[in-house]
Order: sequence, then C-alpha cells, then structure tokens
Amino acid sequence: MLRQRLLQACLLIAACVPGWAQAQSPEEWLGRMGEAVEYLNYEGTFVYMTPGNAETFKVYHRVDGDEVTERIVALDGAGAEIIRNARELICIFPGRQSVVVESRSGKGVKGNPLQSGLPLISGDLNDYYELVMQQADRVLGRAAEVIAVRPRDGYRYGYRLWLDRETGMPLKSQLIGDDVEMPLEEIRFTAIELPALVASAAVQTQLDTSGYSWVRQNDQSPSHENPQDSVSKMGRWVAEALPAGFMLEMEEFEYIDQTVAPRIHHVYTDGLATVSVFVDPGVAASEQAEGLAMMGSANAYSLMKDGMLVTAMGEVPPLTVEKIAASMAPVAAE
Repeated sequence: MLRQRLLQACLLIAACVPGWAQAQSPEEWLGRMGEAVEYLNYEGTFVYMTPGNAETFKVYHRVDGDEVTERIVALDGAGAEIIRNARELICIFPGRQSVVVESRSGKGVKGNPLQSGLPLISGDLNDYYELVMQQADRVLGRAAEVIAVRPRDGYRYGYRLWLDRETGMPLKSQLIGDDVEMPLEEIRFTAIELPALVASAAVQTQLDTSGYSWVRQNDQSPSHENPQDSVSKMGRWVAEALPAGFMLEMEEFEYIDQTVAPRIHHVYTDGLATVSVFVDPGVAASEQAEGLAMMGSANAYSLMKDGMLVTAMGEVPPLTVEKIAASMAPVAAE
C-alpha cells in the first residue's frame, strides 16, 4: 500500500524557459511544462492529500548534463524511498527491509512516479477537454497563474494547476472529479528551493541496504524465456471498445517477482489521462479479486477472461476502467 501511495504521490515540476511571454494561452503553459519538466534542479517538501489522508514527502531532483536523478523520501511511517534515473526505478522499504528495482528501458514519461499526475500532453486535447485560464492566485508567497483542465465527458477527470508566474513551476495541483470543491487528490509544495545544482549525495539513499531482500521486476524469468515464445503461448490481447479518444501507447511483457510466466501490460492514453491494463496468467482462485477497487485517487477494475485476470487501473472515473477492462479480448497468435 505504501509503495502504491508513493507511486501515486506525483510531484509537478517545470522550469523557466527564456523567451516565453508572460501572456500565454493554457495550451502554451501546459506545453511549457511538458518541454521543461525534467530540466530543473530543485529540492523541497510537498504534501500529497486525498480525502481523509495526508502524507508528506521530501524530494530531490538533480540535473547534471544529460543525467537526471530523483529521490523521494516519505517523512511519515518507516521512511520509504524512491530513486529514479533513466535506467531504473528503485523502491526502498526499510520497514520490510526490501528493495524493488524496476527497469525503465522503453518506458515513457508516465513511467516517472513523480509525474504520474501531471497533465503531460501527447496529443490534441480539444475534443475531450476544455482548457481555461482562471483568476490568478498566490502560493508560497509567489504569484501564480491558475489553469483549469475540464473534461467534456464522464470518462476523464479534470485538473486545476497553480503555475508560478515567474518560472512556470506548478506549485499546487488538484485532480478534480464530480465535486469540484472536494478534489480527489491535491499535491502542494510547502517549501521549495531551486539551487544551481543539487548535490549528488542528495539523490543517493543513506540507508544501509546490504541485508535487504532485492526483487528485480521486468527481468526475464528464471527460465530465460524468449518474449516471442511468450507471445506464441499467450497470444496478444487487444481492447475492442475503448472510450473515445483513448489509444494504445505501450504494449509489453513483464516478469513479476521472478515468475516463470510473464504478464501482459498495456498503456492507453487520450493524450492526458492514462490507463494501465494488466493481463495475468495462472492467478490462484484466492487471488481472483474481481470488481471495482479504489487506491487513493486511482480506480481499478478486475475480471476473469479466458482464465486470465484482467485489471485496468488509472486516475480516471470507475466507468472508464470498467469499460476498458471489459473490452479486452485475446487474439490468437499468428
């Protein structure tokens, strides 16, 4: 649960890009965020809030040439940590004395756990969202432009973003459902610094993990099965009836906890919202938890199909994950 919360605890970041005029459209502001999201050195504290829950995190983001490294430390509980670079995502759990390492090769930007809630645009949103500049505000004593991203149908959530007028940095973000007065999720900086360079030691764990158990995900199975063999055995799966605007962004096989059989992982996006679909083989009857579940601000829907457990999950309304999961169907391998 803590790892899931950490992965959901997204930090919204952007950098100052010379030459941008102060008067910009919402699309330009969001485009500016997307272009600059990785290229700022900063360290700070932010609070991740969902109804009835609040968690505090310390974050360090270091850019040194082409190398980008992030470290997040949970200031509550046992002090779990996440460290991300271009190659891998490392989750450290001191309470369980365990480390989970996930390869990031081939992952898109949404694989970054700190940006999972950031509205990074990968297409034209006008058919599915309305973008509106709202009344300016102040956050942390800084003037902020406020942008509303409003869905045009019931398959998506909206956003409100408070962007630092001087630098373009999102100082606060809200994920908006049906109740605009009660956000599903809010991330707010309580302190932030933007040094010229963050020290390399700040993005390295200070914990002694030599005695911890290590699990490497997305590696090949112990039998070193060729991914093409997996396709031949399991066949491909497709979504036959996606909500309007959603398209397949990624398809891959993943090995979890050194299991022999991989699971299928699809990612669908409308250019803003993202839904992951997992197709798991060999799921025990006791683990076949079908139906709707909510994890923080994310919804998940699971059902059994052809002996496989299909789960769709994302920060979208329940209707969306249910429709996508139900539409998944196997396609015989050629």
